[in-house]
Amino acid sequence: MGIHSELILALCQRDEKGNIPLVKVVGTMNIEVQFEESLYLPARDQPDFTAPLPPRGVTPDIIVTTLAVPKQKIAIEVESDIDFDPEKTLRQIKKYSEIFETRLIMPKEQEKFAPYFKNEGFRVYLWTATRIWECMKCGQKTYEKTSIKPRCSNTQCHASQSLRLAGLKEIELDEYVKPLQKPFKNRAPY
Repeated sequence: MGIHSELILALCQRDEKGNIPLVKVVGTMNIEVQFEESLYLPARDQPDFTAPLPPRGVTPDIIVTTLAVPKQKIAIEVESDIDFDPEKTLRQIKKYSEIFETRLIMPKEQEKFAPYFKNEGFRVYLWTATRIWECMKCGQKTYEKTSIKPRCSNTQCHASQSLRLAGLKEIELDEYVKPLQKPFKNRAPY
């Protein structure tokens, strides 16, 4: 499995303290969770005299339905720290927001892009975690906070190419709450 799948799995499981990180994002434990469900958006601005356009598909990483009255559907997009593309992610979550309330979970390393999403009205959560790397030669587990693959922590082995991602632990999830900068048009002239 890759970091993206491991991150989604870690968000939905109890951590060492007994907390479920996804509950922090949603705000309640009374939820139903669906993963990678494909949905279609209706075609917009379509003249009556043309053939219908094919529907635009969206597939959020996680769809949470709160079971309290009134029921609410929340789309959660999870971004890993490998190949993070803020422009693509923004286009993606804007599509989700046509149907759902949408939230973004992104890597703490990319915090500089959080205002980019917050300015569009999305709630943003930043994650950090310790990666568990397993050596395929000796079986030793190595724990590392960074996304760079380390060497085996076994002093006899020190392999670097034969490590695989075995999971995540100590996942921390914090909402980005810093105030946004004022828009350019409202700033005082220089």
